[in-house]
Amino acid sequence: MEISIGKTIKKLRAEKGVTQEELAKYLNITYQSVSKWETEAASPDVMLLPKIAVFFGVAIDDLFSVGDINHFERIDKILEQSGEELSDSNFLYVKRYLIGLLDENPANTEALRRLIDLHKKRIDSYTEIAARYAEQAINTSTDNHDLHFTYARLRGVQWDYEPISWRFFRFYDGFIKKYPDNKEAIVNLHSAYSQTYRYEEADEIIDRIKDEVTREIIRGDTLLRLGRIHHALNTFDKIMKANPNNPDLRYEIGERYRRLAERRFNPEKYEAYFKYAVELFEQSQKLFDETMSPPPCQAVYSRAFMYDSLGHYEKAIEMWEEIIMRNNRDYNNEVEGEDNKWPCEMIEALKNKIAQRGQ
Repeated sequence: MEISIGKTIKKLRAEKGVTQEELAKYLNITYQSVSKWETEAASPDVMLLPKIAVFFGVAIDDLFSVGDINHFERIDKILEQSGEELSDSNFLYVKRYLIGLLDENPANTEALRRLIDLHKKRIDSYTEIAARYAEQAINTSTDNHDLHFTYARLRGVQWDYEPISWRFFRFYDGFIKKYPDNKEAIVNLHSAYSQTYRYEEADEIIDRIKDEVTREIIRGDTLLRLGRIHHALNTFDKIMKANPNNPDLRYEIGERYRRLAERRFNPEKYEAYFKYAVELFEQSQKLFDETMSPPPCQAVYSRAFMYDSLGHYEKAIEMWEEIIMRNNRDYNNEVEGEDNKWPCEMIEALKNKIAQRGQ
């Protein structure tokens, strides 16, 4: 193996996060001398090796033998053994070392792969920290919908492709004992049970939800998950008939029909799902306009996304133009205003899709 003290010093310095000037000051030499070592234009005096080893906290022999394989083994061990929390010092060490390798060779696949693992680990670490703060916040504000909603997503609920953390069930098992009728907790637990196919446990708690609208929407969602589409839609229709003037309810059920239309798993029903979703969104928006000032326009957004997803680009543009109109009317925004920036960008993107379709 080729021995390069200069390269080793450079890597150790990057790990420690110190500059050439700081190392030079410690050794009582010029930073140009350190630079020459690292570029292999010169080698350090043998009398300096003990001080260099002490500075980096390694043995003198390590100055001659710290290679990429050794570092990769150490990095893999850090990523494997750090559990769900990655310390800042370990993160910086791994990041600096791997980026140093990429500076030398941008196509270093081993370094790139470990950088991906590193940042995924950091995401997991921050997610775990955020979840613990969310648990603390929920215990201080037990009925706060946004906190329960955020916590559920941090623990993987509502994202079918994400596993649900066992900590989620542990937290809510204890929480429900203290607050047995807390709607937000029951809703989150029901979603988690359904997502993990624990339907018997889901059925046991659904009737504890006292709000009829919430309870029946969740019941319908469970039927959808079980593939009992007809029964689910009957459940939705029944609760809408009992609450004809509830704009939020029509919007939520419109979202269910939108998802059914976009999935297209039932070609015979796709067109009917699509038309009914549009109808429900229009009814919802009409009720919002009649009862709230300024009215929310999430039903217009949903139609825009649905039209885009299903290839009806011209209709999607109409929806985004309506959103701009509503922003101008209800919030006194100009077309160039910040709230209209996104709708304008979406319109341009849709026009590009139409142009590409015509080629």
